Amino acid sequence: MNTLNYPYKPIGSIRALALALGTSEENLFHLTQDSDSHYYVVRTEIRPDGSTKLTYDVKPKLKHIHEKISVTLLQKMEYPEYLQGSLKGKCYLSNTRKHTNQKFLICEDATKFFPSISKVIISQIWCSFFNFPHEVADYLSELTTFKGSMVQGCKTSSFLANLALWEREFKLVTSLKKRHLTYTRYVDDITISSSRNISKKEQTKIISDVYSLLRSIGASPNRKKHDTMGNGKRQSVHRVNVNRATPSFNKQVRGNIRAAVFNCEKMFLNGSNTHEYRKLYNSAKGRVCMLTRLHPLEGKKLKSKLQLIKPVRA
Repeated sequence: MNTLNYPYKPIGSIRALALALGTSEENLFHLTQDSDSHYYVVRTEIRPDGSTKLTYDVKPKLKHIHEKISVTLLQKMEYPEYLQGSLKGKCYLSNTRKHTNQKFLICEDATKFFPSISKVIISQIWCSFFNFPHEVADYLSELTTFKGSMVQGCKTSSFLANLALWEREFKLVTSLKKRHLTYTRYVDDITISSSRNISKKEQTKIISDVYSLLRSIGASPNRKKHDTMGNGKRQSVHRVNVNRATPSFNKQVRGNIRAAVFNCEKMFLNGSNTHEYRKLYNSAKGRVCMLTRLHPLEGKKLKSKLQLIKPVRA
């Protein structure tokens, strides 16, 4: 399946929206009037380039509505294979598998993708894609944006980020497919691969089309993360090697995961019931699980080590 599809009857009124979200019309109205006051920052991250990444959460009243919007509307969607981010059964590893053993790769990234998606774009999604009337679209847009833009961290944001380019992206994917090129997007990371060599002229056209796609919703390409890779050099997607038919982590990544397990072993000797140790252990365990998906034997050995040093419950 390579098209986006909402297979249900559109919600035609605020009354029907309230019923679908398990709340009252009055409650929805009040939430739309002061929705911005329900958002708050939970993490501030300084990126290597000096820019700031903010991650948000929302207070319980709006969080409940976000959960309902996600379950009732956004998770009911049929998403195409070219969308690989934040969807059930998909992850960055499933994305890499779409681009293994290719002759040429182009990787692009968007700068501040989430805040670039304005309330106008979100309203277009609810109105033009879901075919909801403007009044319903306005309510949903107000509830799922903060100060006129979408923010990262909310339950609805990842789904809406997938939908932000829906009409324009499908046209580009269709055009690329006719030229035997594979396109995927993992949230704001775009990868295009080819089983044939691509001329400089064609590369330029593809990159121009991707940049136009991003600019169509107000997003900017992150030129620092732009990369083109022929099969004569190491090809990677999300820092995973894809030169061969099976993706693999490079030696440095695998070494870092082994080091994380070793650090757990050392800390375990000094006590395994501390919050700090549980945090370190859970992080290492998650990384080992990812390693196991690409390197089963190596992952199995590290899992056995972690079994011996499980945190002791307080």
